[in-house]
Amino acid sequence: MNSPNDSEKRSYWTLTRIGLLGSAILLVVAIASAYFQEETNISTDVNPGELESLPAEVMQTSFNLLDGESRKLSDYSGKVLVIDLWATWCGPCRQEIPHLIEMAKEYKSKGVEVIGLSTEDPETDAELVREFSKEFKINYPIGWAERPLAARLMNGKNGIPQKIIIGRDGKVKKHFVGFHPMLSIPQMRAVLDEAVAEE
Repeated sequence: MNSPNDSEKRSYWTLTRIGLLGSAILLVVAIASAYFQEETNISTDVNPGELESLPAEVMQTSFNLLDGESRKLSDYSGKVLVIDLWATWCGPCRQEIPHLIEMAKEYKSKGVEVIGLSTEDPETDAELVREFSKEFKINYPIGWAERPLAARLMNGKNGIPQKIIIGRDGKVKKHFVGFHPMLSIPQMRAVLDEAVAEE
């Protein structure tokens, strides 16, 4: 029985290495592609079957602010409302917050209120959220979206950050899921400009 010569052995191992390397590269590309799509998957339209306005029980649900006060979304009736669902550990949330700070400042005189509702646990994470708010110099109210309220606001959409923009008439203008600096900011500004122009 003839044994393969050295040249055949080298050729076999070279092809095996190329095959393994190619498979590894494809795997890395597939993972990176899935991650990139998840990070940039931004839903901006209210699709058929989604809420046109938040239910009365959601608008009347109390939530606590960092300063200890209690609020309801209905307290902001007649204003354009931006509800931000976020958390301190969320990378895209951290990227987005400086833009929300700027929008809160710019649109305040136009009747726009921004509210940040953390999905973290107020029992264990209050100090973390408080320090984060100070560090980022957040200029809008920060409160807690405890699980039942967060679930109703998210309306079956997973992941944070999420922004719900509500017009003065109480109708949901847009529900944004995710954040991309090149896309989200101009889209949010366009919705806000349209909302503040409506009587």
